[in-house]
Amino acid sequence: MPACGRCTKAGQAPDCLYIDDATDNLPDGATGRGSFDGHISRPIQQTAAPMGDTLSRLEYQDRRIKQLEAALANTGHTQITDAVQRMKVSKLPLTPESGMAAAEQMGATVTDRETMLLRGKSFKTQFHGSTHPSSLIAHIPDLNTFTKEAFERFPALARIRHDMHVLEDRVEYAGSKSQFVSESDLKALLPQKADVDQLVQLYLNNYGSIYHVLHLPTFWKQYHGLWSDLAGTSAHFVATVLLMIASAQCLMSTQPWLYTANSSLAREKAITYIQACDDWLQTQSQKHVTSADFQIRFLLVFARQVSARKVKRTWTEAGTLLRFCMAAGLHRNPDLLRKKTSALDKDLRRRIWAAAVELELQASFDRGMMAAPWPMQADCPPPSNIHDEDVDQDTEQMPPSVRPDESTRSSYLWAASESTMLRHGLNTTLNNIRQTLGFDDVKRFTEEIDAQIQAIPKWTGTGADVAAALLSLNLRQYVLVLHDRQLRQAETAPERSFSRVMIIENATRTIDTHRALIEKGSHALELLCQDQLRAALSICHLSATVDIRADSAIGQIIEHHAGRVMDEAVQMLTDKVSRLGVEQRRLWIALAAHGFWKANNDPSQRAVYMQEAVDKVTRPYYKIMACQDEMPTGVGAPVEKLASREELPNGTLEHLPPLPQTKAGGMTSFEDLPILDLDEIEAWTLENWNQFNATDLQSLTEPYQPNPT
Repeated sequence: MPACGRCTKAGQAPDCLYIDDATDNLPDGATGRGSFDGHISRPIQQTAAPMGDTLSRLEYQDRRIKQLEAALANTGHTQITDAVQRMKVSKLPLTPESGMAAAEQMGATVTDRETMLLRGKSFKTQFHGSTHPSSLIAHIPDLNTFTKEAFERFPALARIRHDMHVLEDRVEYAGSKSQFVSESDLKALLPQKADVDQLVQLYLNNYGSIYHVLHLPTFWKQYHGLWSDLAGTSAHFVATVLLMIASAQCLMSTQPWLYTANSSLAREKAITYIQACDDWLQTQSQKHVTSADFQIRFLLVFARQVSARKVKRTWTEAGTLLRFCMAAGLHRNPDLLRKKTSALDKDLRRRIWAAAVELELQASFDRGMMAAPWPMQADCPPPSNIHDEDVDQDTEQMPPSVRPDESTRSSYLWAASESTMLRHGLNTTLNNIRQTLGFDDVKRFTEEIDAQIQAIPKWTGTGADVAAALLSLNLRQYVLVLHDRQLRQAETAPERSFSRVMIIENATRTIDTHRALIEKGSHALELLCQDQLRAALSICHLSATVDIRADSAIGQIIEHHAGRVMDEAVQMLTDKVSRLGVEQRRLWIALAAHGFWKANNDPSQRAVYMQEAVDKVTRPYYKIMACQDEMPTGVGAPVEKLASREELPNGTLEHLPPLPQTKAGGMTSFEDLPILDLDEIEAWTLENWNQFNATDLQSLTEPYQPNPT
């Protein structure tokens, strides 16, 4: 299979046989190639082979197996025996961390460690790996001392958390309970048409240009029919619209922002839609799925992410979405489908698969985990870079792609596929606890990433700036992680200088990219990305490793950029807190890093910078407490347990409502209020963000001593 020409002409094709794969014994017309050489999957159309031919091939393969076994026994017996013995000793190689522990016992100096966070006890734990944005905390000397000192000097940090817990305990959040949602319930959640029109357009102008999983002509046709015949509209389409407006809720610029406990009203609306769609989806059959089922599942995970809903589950939910797509075969080339499938449906399969891959890869990177190993099983090509209007359900053949520099709704997914394998491989390498990178590897990866950034087309049009910005941000975050690590293990001055320049450049460009979008009125990536904190911590880490007096040239460059980068990051995270009502912990980390950096430059003003950081993190809290939509009622601690006005940071008095007095006519004392639990304090004072060795564990058990300065 195939039979040689001589046997075929003689009518003896079933008896044709390749003799031991030796070219000098082959029948005339035959080749020396094996039966399955070069075949990855069987062709779509293939006739059955004659029975005699199948038996001949099986006999040949049986002989070849015996020959190979004999050869292997003669030449590889010793190597196999050694390998088996090694596996008996250790099934997996030691991690670099284990090697470092052994080196420390021998008195050797350890230059770098695995960076990860494992906090909690028993099974109530949380793990974040090397590429998590806050992984650098462990490598910034004395940053956790700065935060613990802030908590010691300024009790307001603990008190605002207590006050917020009081509000949280007295409020029933949207989506806090799952319940049965019918089709009519889902349709009843739709707001007024004018509001939906605005939010849908906001979604399409921002997120619709990056994760484009819809076909807009089909969408608009169904959308216009929605308002003329709501009863006849499918629940799947209603769920799609609800998730689109949920994703856009916090992009609105309506002021002032109102809150329910520590969640903005816009976010609460989004969570209401998300939870209702999730509850409804759980009751739907998976037997007769359409493109809408995959679109809804994607939008569900995406809407949760941009609304900061259950952020600890983002990575696991993104992985579940990817596996749902793989179970349906979206990772395979849609041209392999035997049953007739329209060109539009094939391209929608490619879009949804590409979007799911991007979402899962970024979620894995943010969590510090390896992405799913789908590349070994996938051959789905990238989506076509075409305008939606050029294809419909009646299109039999996909039109050719437009020019690379012409912007379409699919341009982001099409262009991102060029670097998907690079980013997937880097993520796997950076989060592999058994793999290290040398300077040559880091330099090579940096050059490859830079080439990808330079290749990003200069698009114009609606949403094109968001797409181009996200492409560059997704690549620059890898440069920061690569050189944050390389900076700690560099052996020569040129290596350190190279990594410092790369960190400065990419942290600055990351913040500038975000700022350019915000100045255009787009806050889409501000809510979606976590790289603002990564840029701030990278600059802080860099500053902590440079002696400005000894290296004045690089020190001046750092001084020129560091303050602006961290200040801009703080502003963006503050705006994110205002829009969502949550994410204060990330804001505090950025503020602590900024204050710590300034205190290192001017130790005499340490208390001033600490006070400034405390003021900036408490101000949003007081604003949230003062701008409650309705004052909570019901069981719980009384409202008068808010802090007294004499203890509030400067500039926050205008955010507070009048506080009621106690029966004795005075304000309630805080002496008997419980402080935060251990896990909460560790998260805010940055304890246990470092490695677990004997020295660290001993230092955590010692009583805290405030800095005498």
